[in-house]
Amino acid sequence: MNDRSGMRAALMLDLFLSRTSFRLSVTNPPSMASCSCGDAREGRGLPTSKDGFMSAEQTTPDDVRALSAQLLERMDDFTASERSVARVILTDYPMSTLDSIASLASKASVSPPTVLRLVAKLGFSGWPQFQSVMRDEVSQRLASPLALYDQRHVTRQLSRSEHAEDIFIRALQASFARLKGDVVDEAVRALADPKARIHVVGGRFSTPLGVYFATHLQMLRSHVSVVSEIPIHRSNARLDMGRNDIVVALDFRRYQRDTIDFGVAAAQMGARIILVTDPWLSPLVNSAKTVITVDTSSPSPFDSLVSALGVLELLIHRIAESVGEDSLARMRALDEVNRDLMVGGREQ
Repeated sequence: MNDRSGMRAALMLDLFLSRTSFRLSVTNPPSMASCSCGDAREGRGLPTSKDGFMSAEQTTPDDVRALSAQLLERMDDFTASERSVARVILTDYPMSTLDSIASLASKASVSPPTVLRLVAKLGFSGWPQFQSVMRDEVSQRLASPLALYDQRHVTRQLSRSEHAEDIFIRALQASFARLKGDVVDEAVRALADPKARIHVVGGRFSTPLGVYFATHLQMLRSHVSVVSEIPIHRSNARLDMGRNDIVVALDFRRYQRDTIDFGVAAAQMGARIILVTDPWLSPLVNSAKTVITVDTSSPSPFDSLVSALGVLELLIHRIAESVGEDSLARMRALDEVNRDLMVGGREQ
């Protein structure tokens, strides 16, 4: 078995064991997606400090940005031939990155030197380094809490509250620093459109975050719902999707198949997908019109959603500003309707 076949076999086994599919159907051209994915020209990898655990500085999204994020963000920088290669990579990501240069060039109908030029533009010294980095990325995508526990070398030092505080603060700062104003503006315009119907969908851990976001939106505007995690409810929710529908999808590694499937199906029916995900990017990215990435650094074995909450709070704030007086009238009406549910209730 040659090296490439060995890499492919190992990756296929990992993908099978993770029960996560990375084969993507491109429902929107990658160049059409707005992606708040950070500066694609910086370094990659997961360095550790001398004392054996990762600091918050070392685990920011700039260090772990997915190749797919770079391709989406820099599509306009590429030549037409290079864009063809990028689209082939994204269509079968990440399996396509384990192909030979000749095979990838053939699928993109370009010459092998075009593939190498694209790789060089992405900052790699050559094809071997490119594939080595991709193997590392795949292992990070599939990392379970147990794997993260080993990676982060959780020690007695990591349990100190000041260290955890530092990690969360830096994660928030990194996430807000990499947010692009035009991407946020685009999301706010879409979510504030009174004609739009908004559906918020998440996974095992992110659904409560989605409920929090949707509950606030319901106070600001009408036609907002949370998509249930019950399979039959998800199927029913897809039935009437169309161009006036927006799906806000929250999907973080190891990514959830039913969330991805729901988003892909909704996009195929004309719905707009706003994806909030981690630096490695959910496979739903190719169906998303707007992509917002957040840092998930954490001192624990579990990825943190603190930064995701911060970004959602920003969207709530901006949408409230955009809706204006209409939101105040709605909040007054809801306050009256819900008064009996609150402590103190109505005056006796």
